[in-house]
Amino acid sequence: MSLTQIYTVRRTAIAAGVIAYPILAYYSTTPEAVDTVPTLGLTVSLAPVLAILAWLAWHSPRRLVMLALCVAVGFLLWQYRDTLEHNVGWVYFIQHAGTYVLLGAVFGMTLRRGRHPLCTRCAQALRGSLSPEVARYTRSVTLAWTLFFLGISLISTLLFVFCNIDVWSVFANFLTLPLIALMFVVEHLVRLRKLPYLEQHSIMDSILAFRNIPEAAPGVSLHTR
Repeated sequence: MSLTQIYTVRRTAIAAGVIAYPILAYYSTTPEAVDTVPTLGLTVSLAPVLAILAWLAWHSPRRLVMLALCVAVGFLLWQYRDTLEHNVGWVYFIQHAGTYVLLGAVFGMTLRRGRHPLCTRCAQALRGSLSPEVARYTRSVTLAWTLFFLGISLISTLLFVFCNIDVWSVFANFLTLPLIALMFVVEHLVRLRKLPYLEQHSIMDSILAFRNIPEAAPGVSLHTR
């Protein structure tokens, strides 16, 4: 199999997973699924979190310690699986709302004095040195993403508390990712209006740039690219 074919298979598998996961997650919260296959909801809700933890542990400088911690977490979850299965809605909610609180915190913490805003670092990964105007703009974008993620978490909380699980599940499983995509589109359009002279990159370039973000620096170079 050629490298191109491998990439095609991998992208197809990722796309299939992105489509299948929310459908499976939504079904697992229905009364029918809760009554007939209670382990489904628990498995689907915890699988992404455990996979991320395992990935982080494997790439940690203290790999053995972190992997042992993952095993301990898995054992603890197994011990309390009956309780978790009867409260799978809460498991899903904590996973969803907690994820976006964490994302908001990750973006927001880079806005502190002396830190390099995350979107500024992303822009540097794409463009190299930045002008002061672009640096100010990317700081504003970092703030916008911070508020967006916290807003998603707030809406998730309000729907979970005041609406039935079906309404919350539709938002969490079918609306959250489209809202994120819409946020990328809106930011792209705003950038075209605010910085029309700037060399434009695709939305996908911006997403992929997060993989190549440089380490935080004390300041931003004032040269224009």
